[in-house]
This record gives sequence, structure tokens and C-alpha cells, in this order.
Amino acid sequence: MKVVLPFLIVLIFSCSNTKKSKDTGTHFASDFEKYDALKWSAMVHFNEGEYDKSLANFLDAFEILSDEEVSDYFYAATSALHLQKDQLAKELIIKAIVKTNAAEHYFDSFDRFNEFRNKPLFTEIKQEYSNYQSAFFESLKSPAIYKETDSLNKLDQKIRSNGSSLDEISRVDTANIKRLIQITKTHGWQDKGWLLLWHQRGTYGEQNYVWDFFKPYIDTQIKQGNMRKDFWAFFDEEKSVREKNEQIYGLFTSNYKEFPIKNIEIVDSLRAEIGKPTLLYEHEIYGIELPRGYQAKTPLTAYKNY
Repeated sequence: MKVVLPFLIVLIFSCSNTKKSKDTGTHFASDFEKYDALKWSAMVHFNEGEYDKSLANFLDAFEILSDEEVSDYFYAATSALHLQKDQLAKELIIKAIVKTNAAEHYFDSFDRFNEFRNKPLFTEIKQEYSNYQSAFFESLKSPAIYKETDSLNKLDQKIRSNGSSLDEISRVDTANIKRLIQITKTHGWQDKGWLLLWHQRGTYGEQNYVWDFFKPYIDTQIKQGNMRKDFWAFFDEEKSVREKNEQIYGLFTSNYKEFPIKNIEIVDSLRAEIGKPTLLYEHEIYGIELPRGYQAKTPLTAYKNY
């Protein structure tokens, strides 16, 4: 029987030597917006080698939402490593696993860790990885539903990679989405359901049993601040590309020539409406190629408000 160490359930961070982020007085409509403002600021500071400020931003963000994104924990841990705060880095990585079920292969391949992998903490975490993942499952309200939704995802991918016919894929997709509707009605939205819903995108915008249920349900969750405003962004973008050969938000970053952005002059404003950062931010932080005709109106320094 696996033993889950007590400190996995409640991780206490020693942050007394870390500068706290300043309060700018900005009004945020949801915790997602508060989190994102801190995360974007953290990434800009990280990109500029300002690891103390980056770490402070990330730690403040985790106080708002503790289970949002594994990569944020890993960047925060990298900042701590640069600051020679190895114990804090270890705690952040462990919390990434316990809170988000960070995949072990992602831990192994996260390139920002590479220059630090000779440190003992990486071997120590590796040895206990399965215990940390057990702690994640023990913290779930409905672990059986999580595992079932994960199984539906795996079936979704298997049927698409084993040479199955289009009819068979359609049959599985239909069964999966019907089960997802039942799960959502009983247990609420499951994040792992996104891929199953994505594979219904061919009828997005139409009236059928899929969208008659999910569209109003998710719209209500967004309005109540329980889900992100950008949930439908890729669905809207794909529909625009499919029907008009043009993008709305510039989400398909490798296809700007094939599918140009319709209103390039206001694309950042449109992105802001759904809680996305500017294309300039995506370019500077993640290296995406900027589309032709794009002119940034907001400097990257605007994100460094914390």
C-alpha cells in the first residue's frame, strides 16, 4: 500500500524573503482575471531575468487559484532555482503534481529545468512521483468521474490512431458526448471534457442536443465566473476559418498566411474581451511569429504592473 506523506496535502511555502506584488487598484471581474494579470506579469519578469519579481507574482497568483496550470508552477520553481531557493522550488514542483496531476513526462522534459537537473531535489521528486500523484487523486471530489472522463479521452485518441473508419469514429464520438452530458448534469463540467466537445465542433453554432445543452450551460458558468471567458474562442475561431478562411483572434499562430486575421487593427482588443493577452505578449514570451500588418498598441511593459 502506498503511503502519502502528510506534507503533501498541505504544503506551506516559506516566502518571507520574497517581495510581495503591489496593489494597482485594478478592478477584476473574476479570479481568473486576477490570476492571469499576475501570471502575465510573472512571465514578463521571468523573460527579462527578474526572477525575484516573477516568483512574487506567481506566488500571489497561486493564492488566488492553486490548481490552474502546471507550467506556471514549473516557471515559478525555475525562478526559485535561479534565486537559489531550492527548497521552495521543490515545494512548488510537488504542489504542481498534487494540485494539477502534472504528467511525469512533462516534468522530465520541461526544458527550463535542464540546467538544474543535477540538483538532488529532482531525484528526490522522481522517487516519490507516484505518491504525489496519489495525493492528487485523494483530493478529488469525484475521482471515479475524473478517471472515467480521462478514459473517454483515451478512447477518443485511440479510435483516431488505430485506423478506424469514419463511421466508427463518429459512433464513439456520439457515445462519448452523450456520456459527457450525463456526467456534466450530475457532477458539473470536467476539464477533461474539452477534447470530447471539441470533436463536435463541426456542428458548432447549430441547434442539436449537444449545443442545446452545452452552450447555455457553459455560458452560465462563464457569466458566474466559474469558467474562463475564452472557453469558446477556439470553437469560434475554427468556425470562422472553416466558413470564411479568416481568423478572429489569431489563435492558429502557424496559419496566419493561409488564414489571415480579419480585423488585424483591433485584434488585441478582441483578444482582451475574452481574457487573452496581446499578440505582442505571445511573440515576446512564447516566440510566435507576428502576422503581417500587426501593430502593437500596448507595450509589453504594461503587463509589469505588479
